[in-house]
Amino acid sequence: MKFAVFLYHPEPAEGFDINFYRIKPESGTVGKPTPHMYTNIACFGDNQKASEHPEWIAVSKDGPATRLNKKYNFRWDILCMTNPELVEETLNFIEENARVSPGISLSSMHFADHGFCICPRCMDLWRKSGLSWTEWRAQVVTDFVKKARDRVGSKPLFINILPDPVLGKERFGYNYDEIANYADAFVVPMFSRSYITSWYFETLARAFKRILKKPVFVNLYVYGPGENPQTVPTVEQILTVSCRIARTGVDGIIYLAENAWRIRDFQRAAVQNKKLLEELEGSGGEEVVERVRVWESLF
Repeated sequence: MKFAVFLYHPEPAEGFDINFYRIKPESGTVGKPTPHMYTNIACFGDNQKASEHPEWIAVSKDGPATRLNKKYNFRWDILCMTNPELVEETLNFIEENARVSPGISLSSMHFADHGFCICPRCMDLWRKSGLSWTEWRAQVVTDFVKKARDRVGSKPLFINILPDPVLGKERFGYNYDEIANYADAFVVPMFSRSYITSWYFETLARAFKRILKKPVFVNLYVYGPGENPQTVPTVEQILTVSCRIARTGVDGIIYLAENAWRIRDFQRAAVQNKKLLEELEGSGGEEVVERVRVWESLF
């Protein structure tokens, strides 16, 4: 089992198998790739471009795919993924980063949700396809992943998918089996400011491990940008849910934090919590406990 981090700054953290740098998060800010970290790119979730090109925003009968749309749970603005100018720009950006980074991770590479997109271009493409609405959308998403695979070449390609194992195809256009032909691994973000109900996250991890045909990594929340100690999960919650998820047989756990020193604080707190580590022994998540033991050498 592998352990990784998902960071917003290009400084690697020690004690992990893979470091991901969020070079382009959904805020739309863009950094520079580093050969020392895998690159994560948000494709069609982009607040900056939505502000610059409001005509690019995906639309539905219930309004646009923006954070202001109360009928959906959007945490960022989402662009139409059939926009040829945007698609080519995004693929070029993926290729540029793949030349430098040891691997690529893609997120927001899907439709906004079940009601999107009904712009004239999407409707025309759907009608010409001869496919059902659901199958056409899934084909669009799979085709984009295939093109991204071509741009990445032989380097590892991680595909981030939203945590809905039942309605992922209808809502977002995920054809898990088809995407698996081009992805080296799937990443399932399970972000929460509290992991008290760890059973639910374990259940989700178990479901995805059953249905996905490539290695499965679960991404957990540690300390995101703009947070404070009162708004993030405790180290006890994070370690407990990590063990619960590990025992489902997933292939890796990724910890999201603003930067390397936030992760280091988490590692230090994990190492110091001897009582919790003893309680987690025998829970089925021994690989998590063993990794914390390895972190002891960092302090």
